[in-house]
Amino acid sequence: MNSYVGIEIDGGQMYMMADTPNGCLEHIFPIARDCSLLELQQEVEAFVAKLTYTPSGIGIGMPGLVVGTDKVELSHVLPVLNGATADMFTTAAGIPVAFINDVKAATLAEAAHYQDNHTVAVIMSDAFIAAGVVASGELLLGAKGWSGELGYMILTVNGKPALLDTLASGYAITNQAGIDDAAVRERLEAGDSQVTALIRQAGQYFGYALTNLLHLYNPDVIVIGGSTPTYKGYMEAAKAALEEHALPELLKCCNLTEPKIHNRVIAFGVREWIRKLTQ
Repeated sequence: MNSYVGIEIDGGQMYMMADTPNGCLEHIFPIARDCSLLELQQEVEAFVAKLTYTPSGIGIGMPGLVVGTDKVELSHVLPVLNGATADMFTTAAGIPVAFINDVKAATLAEAAHYQDNHTVAVIMSDAFIAAGVVASGELLLGAKGWSGELGYMILTVNGKPALLDTLASGYAITNQAGIDDAAVRERLEAGDSQVTALIRQAGQYFGYALTNLLHLYNPDVIVIGGSTPTYKGYMEAAKAALEEHALPELLKCCNLTEPKIHNRVIAFGVREWIRKLTQ
């Protein structure tokens, strides 16, 4: 059976998926703060051992800076991954393993739904913000594969430089509000004026970033996913800022939309990535 294992890793868990004659086999491994690379590797080995065939490849979506296809240079989300290499996850069967940044994996998965479009940009905004761009079917990687660090875009606040991540991300919102995500949503629904203003301001900054992205890449489609854009009022403020500051000609030819894949988009994307590398 010619199939691929898709793995996505975030700060709290490792999700694995693979096709079988009886449907999709899935497994979730909770990642503790003191989890080691060896534990992660053993979980991958155990998952592959459950399959009735030898996979053609294993793709792993990593949160952080991925060098090429085989090394994590830096991961703020999960520091245990710092310095991790693909050969650490090679199983006894010698199955090819390739890494890719998690948002770039999501970009591949989403861009597959827009093959008639020239340029597709995908933004994922959760705790932090990142982006990926596919142009003419090719994923833009940059010199070392680190393109798309949108959260590090510099804006100015009161004349001082500030990262987009500190202004518009989920982390920025909960940090400034001094409450967790659930409490933010509760206060929004209750009409709390302070939290509502905070969300609108964060959305406005996100809209500035969208405007910059639009002008840089002139995309046909911008897909916006993640949990932060689901805050009530966030995207309304972002779209208002975009419409106010974007060149009308570029905005007119760009479709702003939500993800087509709502669950495990990274796992789908990494399978597409490893498939491209091994064929």
